[in-house]
Amino acid sequence: MVVLSRGSYPIGVFDSGVGGLNVLKELIRVLPNEDFIYLADSRNCPYGIKKEEEIVVLVQRIVDFFQNIEVKILVFACNTSSVHLSRFVTPNLPMLGVILPTIREAVKTTQNKHLAVLATTATIVSSIYQKLLVAYLSSGGQKLFFVSCSEFVTAIEEGVIGTKESYRLVKKKLTFLQDEDIDTIILGCTHFDCYQAEIQSVFPKSKLVSAGKPTGKALLALLKQKSILNQQQDKGKVRLLTTGDRKHFYHQVLNFFDTPIIEQINL
Repeated sequence: MVVLSRGSYPIGVFDSGVGGLNVLKELIRVLPNEDFIYLADSRNCPYGIKKEEEIVVLVQRIVDFFQNIEVKILVFACNTSSVHLSRFVTPNLPMLGVILPTIREAVKTTQNKHLAVLATTATIVSSIYQKLLVAYLSSGGQKLFFVSCSEFVTAIEEGVIGTKESYRLVKKKLTFLQDEDIDTIILGCTHFDCYQAEIQSVFPKSKLVSAGKPTGKALLALLKQKSILNQQQDKGKVRLLTTGDRKHFYHQVLNFFDTPIIEQINL
């Protein structure tokens, strides 16, 4: 019987839908020799308009699933889920959310402390970005805006990306902020990476901060700290799972990966 070392176990990554694939792509770039298992809870997407109790129940099912299949670390590639990460911490499964790495990156990026956070309703209502930004920004001169954009998630899941409709949607939602001298915009939902071009068209001079790169750095550091980097020389494998319709998810994933193989599961 071959006993695998912890380092050879795959890394679990999940989101409510396709948004976390933006994070997954960056994780693969940073850690090309790691194996990944990505789960999209498409059947219950979007999370951002649900009540806290419902979100916690859904995430607990996902955590249980990943514990049963033995991953070495679990990445919450979803801001709405990351809000509640502390509820799920267990000694045998390290976990990493996207919010804290993103905030640290945004604080390093801003020059004038005028920031806007675009997120889902559930994330905004939790006040986590409000509290952490105030804590991490040095006092004085802060100008912070928090905008609930849950409708972006629905549109992105429906494939409304890079179209006249998507540009109109984003412009209508965010034009009111154009005169606020915002130099940094936090994409506080991993889906919103799909709207970078649309958002940048409204704020051409602002810098966009999304979860992918800072989470990739944080994951690499955590794997090194725990001495569980995969030592294989071969390129890692990626499994893509969905709780929703397999064919629909396949067509969504084509925006991120070529010729994906999708598995449908029930939680």
